[in-house]
Amino acid sequence: MSAPTTPGPGGFAWMTSPEAKALASSAALRPVAVLPVGAVEQHGPHLPLGVDIWLAHAVALAAAEGQAGIRVCEAMPYGSSHHHRAFPGTMSLSPATFIAVLVDLCACLAEDGFLPVILNGHGGNRAAIQVAITTLGQRNVLSAGFSYFDLIADVADEVLPDAAGGTGHACALETSLMMHVAGASVREHLVPDGTTPPSWPDPHLFAGSAVAVWRPFEAIRENGVIGTPSEASPQAGARLFEAAVARSRETLLTLQSTYGQRSTP
Repeated sequence: MSAPTTPGPGGFAWMTSPEAKALASSAALRPVAVLPVGAVEQHGPHLPLGVDIWLAHAVALAAAEGQAGIRVCEAMPYGSSHHHRAFPGTMSLSPATFIAVLVDLCACLAEDGFLPVILNGHGGNRAAIQVAITTLGQRNVLSAGFSYFDLIADVADEVLPDAAGGTGHACALETSLMMHVAGASVREHLVPDGTTPPSWPDPHLFAGSAVAVWRPFEAIRENGVIGTPSEASPQAGARLFEAAVARSRETLLTLQSTYGQRSTP
């Protein structure tokens, strides 16, 4: 497989304006417009800058495949990534800018009759997405959002040697997924050895710490990697991707059936 470039007929932007109007008004439930978001930022010495947005886009496109009521918008590649700015190539929006863009885009989709759902591929975007959804709600615009990797913690625990300490950033999970989705982009000979030094709060992906602290990634590990990428494999990537797609599709359909009514109480 390779990183997605042209969404095809399942893409929101593939439609003409009259087709978008017809789709938004033709069914009992509002169609879902999925907005993939991610980041262009450092992913250690072995992964490309585009990991987060490529994976979010690939999951969204695969999840929407064959679903007449789901369209995937053009991906928004840039997110809130200032904690990676010590590493060249990282491109970051301020949280306020990122939130404002999400609010504007989702408001357009909702105004045109779609149910906007943000599908996220970057952990640093989580808080900002929540604020965007809350801001939209205050304006009586219903929207939703989720991070695909939050849906597959149990699968990571099954297929990775150490999901608790091996996942975080440019880690066993992301490296495995990239081996599956865009294998040619992985510099396998540069995959670093070792794992995350002791750090508090726990910076790993599924740690779920009750304490939030903003930290630049170079302060946690000099190569910007959190976790153990040497534990990655294409086989694990295939299983993780399959689960991410299936669970994202299920989530999107549940959101549509629950919140896609033309009018809400």
